[in-house]
Amino acid sequence: MVAAGLSLRLPSSDGCLLISRKLRNLKDAATQIAHFRLQKNYMSKLFPIIENVKVDLKSLISIRHKCDPGLCRGKTSCCAEYEVCMEKKEVDKIISYTPGAAEFSPQLIVDGSYRNIFEDTDDSLVSIDTDDDNQCLFAWRNNKGDILCSLHSHAIKNNLSFYDTKPESCTLWPLAIYDGSPEILTVQDDAFDFDCNEKQNPKKAELDTEISSIIKNVYGEKMLAGINRAISKI
Repeated sequence: MVAAGLSLRLPSSDGCLLISRKLRNLKDAATQIAHFRLQKNYMSKLFPIIENVKVDLKSLISIRHKCDPGLCRGKTSCCAEYEVCMEKKEVDKIISYTPGAAEFSPQLIVDGSYRNIFEDTDDSLVSIDTDDDNQCLFAWRNNKGDILCSLHSHAIKNNLSFYDTKPESCTLWPLAIYDGSPEILTVQDDAFDFDCNEKQNPKKAELDTEISSIIKNVYGEKMLAGINRAISKI
């Protein structure tokens, strides 16, 4: 039965074949659209925007971290692998803790004065100079040969939080922020090259205790709670 006002002419079997192909194409297109929407919904769950930051949940729950300098003894150390960069607003904070850090890292002083160890980068950030071994000038070795951060050591000696004395990029590691709109919180690309990081495969999706602590101290309780809620939904 054809609705009034419409005419449907099928002059030959070719006409039936043509309509069949069109219907099949429409069905395929609808399937693709449905698949795309499901995929988009799934990706939005894995990359939710929390506190104006896009969070890579899958990466965050994949890593277990333990900051133990003994694990890096004679091996790869984060203090000797990266160019530490920070926003200019952090420089004054780091300078204020440099005298305490110099107690552990005497290389910070030359001819009785503190060295200018900061350099502007091309992307409007500030980097910390390194020595000939590509080691951060705030790094030092204890009598066991462990590579330590003098800003971290100063914090421990004086009952301070190292989250207050170190650059944010250092306190965030092995997590990292990548440029984007909004910026993306994820795991540093080569984090698993370091013995302080291991793959985590929990029975249920959840953050490692140390990773939770990093997020809480860098971004706050609200951010951590938002991430945990998002993880519970994947």
